[in-house]
Amino acid sequence: MKLRGIDTLTMTVEEAGKLLGIGRSSAYGAIRGGELPSLKIGRRILVPRSALFRKIEDFQQD
Repeated sequence: MKLRGIDTLTMTVEEAGKLLGIGRSSAYGAIRGGELPSLKIGRRILVPRSALFRKIEDFQQD
């Protein structure tokens, strides 16, 4: 999602799932299992972009 031409710091679980090529349920499962970084603000669960990209880079290096 963009906010006036800049990327937001977080994305929804659905957006993270699309980026990773997995479904919504799998993304929520990865969050529950601690495999996908997330934060909860009120009732919303969000995925920090920087933490997700760092996790992907770490996975690629292994």
